[in-house]
Amino acid sequence: MNLHQKLIRWAPIIFVSALIIALAFIWYFTFSPSAWEKTPNYLQKYTDFIITRPLDAFLTVSSGPAETWGVYAWVSIPTYLLIVIHIVLYVVGKQKKKQYTVVNKQYLIYLVALGLFAISFQNASQYYGWYWNPELNAPGYVDTWTHITSPWLLGALVAPLALERYLGWDKKFKWFFIFSVLAITAFGWEIGETLDVQTADPEAKYFNYPMDSLKDIIMGAGIAMILSCWIYELFMKYFSEKAWTS
Repeated sequence: MNLHQKLIRWAPIIFVSALIIALAFIWYFTFSPSAWEKTPNYLQKYTDFIITRPLDAFLTVSSGPAETWGVYAWVSIPTYLLIVIHIVLYVVGKQKKKQYTVVNKQYLIYLVALGLFAISFQNASQYYGWYWNPELNAPGYVDTWTHITSPWLLGALVAPLALERYLGWDKKFKWFFIFSVLAITAFGWEIGETLDVQTADPEAKYFNYPMDSLKDIIMGAGIAMILSCWIYELFMKYFSEKAWTS
């Protein structure tokens, strides 16, 4: 391939990338300084939280329906346990030349990092009260990110199980299976939030509004499904290992 052909091939990519970078700068500088001053430094607060309260950040969380009932839930333990199970099955399977879970070591590293981040971010949001915006008397916008990252982690944990192969399904049915898991979880969580406010604490300031609840379900079942499945398939495609199944 000569220089002219290379330029023709890469020119659109270079142009579009430059345009996106330019738009990103314009987006940033169109906000007035006062807009940034009123925005909390979430990164600094999150960093301070995990440094000063590591146990609260990575192990315990009091959130969701259990919070109103006064239950201090160790919800992170099952998540870490499933990550450990994936790692153990990967190591044992490699020794026995069998794939008990369809995964590779790069994905396991990603899974550990995602698990630590999603759990600590959820806990920081709960600790600082980022779920609620008192000025608007409505859910805060950090609520949007937590309703993506938590189910994204759940989908990432379920993807390597590859249950479709045990049911004789085509590989593409993985998306349906993960969507089903996330949809059931999202509906269950939102139903729990609504009933919790109505029955356990009628005076609670947070009411589970239908449109906010629908938004959470779309993010938890739809966007998280796309992220978890798509990223999983990228890892399997670009970091594929020799099949061990006999």
